[in-house]
Amino acid sequence: MIGDVLARRRLSKGTRRIAAAWMARPFTRGTGRRVVAFHDPNRISYSQLYPFFHYRKALHARFGVTLRAYPFQDLLTGKLAPVPQADDILLQPWFTVPPEALAEVCTRLRQANPDARISFLDSYAHNDLRLSAHLPDDLSFYVKKSLYKDFAHYRTCYRDTYLSGHYAEFYDVDGPFKDFRAPEGVLEKLRLSPNFFTAPHLIGGFMAPVPPPQDGRTLDVQARLAVTGSPWYQAMRQHARTLVAGLEGVSVSGTDLLSLPQFNAELRRARLCFSPFGYGELCWRDIEAIQAGAVLIKQDMSHLRTLPDLYEPGVTYLPVKWDFSDLEEVVRTALADDDLRVRLSQEAFRRVSAYVSNARFVEDVGFLFE
Repeated sequence: MIGDVLARRRLSKGTRRIAAAWMARPFTRGTGRRVVAFHDPNRISYSQLYPFFHYRKALHARFGVTLRAYPFQDLLTGKLAPVPQADDILLQPWFTVPPEALAEVCTRLRQANPDARISFLDSYAHNDLRLSAHLPDDLSFYVKKSLYKDFAHYRTCYRDTYLSGHYAEFYDVDGPFKDFRAPEGVLEKLRLSPNFFTAPHLIGGFMAPVPPPQDGRTLDVQARLAVTGSPWYQAMRQHARTLVAGLEGVSVSGTDLLSLPQFNAELRRARLCFSPFGYGELCWRDIEAIQAGAVLIKQDMSHLRTLPDLYEPGVTYLPVKWDFSDLEEVVRTALADDDLRVRLSQEAFRRVSAYVSNARFVEDVGFLFE
């Protein structure tokens, strides 16, 4: 029970130090499969790591797993010495780690754990494999929150991703070209993990069988969009904001910042949620909308695989074209069809709820430990 509370509060200021110590406590005698994660302690990364703690009892029963976690920065700086001994290592640095430093860390890990399996947890928004060329050849798996259906996108040089390359060209904006083409051997190691709904502040909200009802909602579209960022991102987001704000006779949320409780309360009042891409296709807002029972609208996601599939057109969300040319039609059609909104909001919620309640995560990450 204490462990559950500490893992949930990993990133809260009041318990951060206590929780970090609990996550990094020594293995005890008789421990089965020793799994050590070296992670970046930001909320994006922790949303990918947390389910290993949330389902730790089931993982132990199924695979004999006992998990400990340490900040990757401590490994990088040498503060963590000696390097813990493990049967399996989950490596989760932030994407800004210098490639040469990552390669050096991998060498040290292999020297300290010659027989351990090393897998990489990629929590990044960008749907590329930007650090893959600097990982060891004997890497076991490379785990992402979404994968291109066509792996050719990982072999092509864009500005940095398929997404940013498309919008940089579409809006004719400048931006650096970066070559993140993945080594051929990495592609066969790609595996999926769930996305943001496994964050500690979200996962419990999907234990209910149905979302909040659509009845009684007073806001047509929640679309409180940030726009400041890289040139392609700013152009895309500003275009989206301008179009949705210009829908006549449709009530749309404002643009000022809200606290998270205020933001979620607004989502529970909204019939629809417009969640355009960020620096990657997946957004926190997608999951927050599904949990609040608002129907999700975003650009077509048919190029991606997710776990579970939360982006089935006309079933769990409403896609729009990448140039937003059909946004008004999609919004007005959805607002005019109460039954459609109920079906979509309930099915999207049901898919996450079933995944969480049935502990499907345990089987879906079994490849790491089998």
